[in-house]
Amino acid sequence: MLIGLKLDIGFAHEEIYRRLYGSRDILPFLRELGFGAVETPVGPGTDLDRLREHIACCAGADLKVSLHPYSEATIFNVAYFSPEADNPCRQMHERFLAIAGEAARMQKCPTVVNLHGAAGGSDEAREQLLSRSIAFFTWAGRWCKDHAPEVVVTVELQMSPDPGEPRQRIGDTYAELLDVATQSGVGVCWDFGHAFWNTRRFGWPIKPPRALLKRIVHVHCHDASTEDHHPLVHGAVPWRDFLGLLLKQGFDGRVILEVPPDQFLRAGGVDSLIDSAKALNSVRPGR
Repeated sequence: MLIGLKLDIGFAHEEIYRRLYGSRDILPFLRELGFGAVETPVGPGTDLDRLREHIACCAGADLKVSLHPYSEATIFNVAYFSPEADNPCRQMHERFLAIAGEAARMQKCPTVVNLHGAAGGSDEAREQLLSRSIAFFTWAGRWCKDHAPEVVVTVELQMSPDPGEPRQRIGDTYAELLDVATQSGVGVCWDFGHAFWNTRRFGWPIKPPRALLKRIVHVHCHDASTEDHHPLVHGAVPWRDFLGLLLKQGFDGRVILEVPPDQFLRAGGVDSLIDSAKALNSVRPGR
């Protein structure tokens, strides 16, 4: 099990990172805390040369990089996917899958590309959004098999929209997430915070069925208070229990502490990062 942290491109020069880390050299400090991976959000506006520099910098510090493309509410979203070569959704994701292949060769280990299913308005047919999602993930898996076999594609458990919000997201229930993963053949990312909020707001089961547990190869771990993506200091999300379930299934993937720097600052600064890292390290096998 490898512990990782969300890390933005350009982190070394962003003021909010300097406020959190002070004068520390960030990447060596993360290694000292026991982190062995980082996950970088990317999207339609990402500069690919800067992304490559970021990957090289992290790899040079022995931090394995995974990518997390975002595209909701844009033409690049999976809701607009088609397999034609000029399809914007395909083009954007193909670029990131190719760079993930470059990263895997640089890191000498697989690169995870964690993706969301389709998102659309409440007036759109859910079956169409579901079939579009399955078609997209099937394409992504096949593309990687043909062009970048060292890239691992995962579909993430989504947070269901608020009641009355005119939006729907594919993969916000365990059953639907399993359906997408099974039909397309990709892995699954279990987002612990999303699971917590889906259960709290809608009363859905908090633990995945065993069939889904077996497909989980990547994790987003974070706590919650009045909102999502908090450091592991509140005790609201049963993340220890979740990891216990996965470890019993032989899980050996990456556990990404998906917490942005502003949330660490609100929770007490760098101490909340240190405490979260200690907590995650305490449940690693062999500790």
